Amino acid sequence: MGNMEQQQAEMAKKLQAIPVECKVEGVTISGNAARQVTNVVLDPSLLATDDKEMVEDILITAINRFIEVSSKVEGEETQKMMQDLLPPGFGDLFK
Repeated sequence: MGNMEQQQAEMAKKLQAIPVECKVEGVTISGNAARQVTNVVLDPSLLATDDKEMVEDILITAINRFIEVSSKVEGEETQKMMQDLLPPGFGDLFK
């Protein structure tokens, strides 16, 4: 069981090292495949608008897209790890 905990910790560390970036209509969200946001950049034109609701909608869309992309990367990396753990010949089990 301790080996599994060690592998989970290694996977978490690996995911934190994989950069993920999403751009949506002037909003750039940067982070990693562990779904941690590390930076948000807003285009100055968004800040100049008086349409607060539009900016909020764009932020929500950008955040959701970031979560979607980072989750996909996480799934791919988890699948690779599982294939590496399996005995030879069982690598196609999770495809």
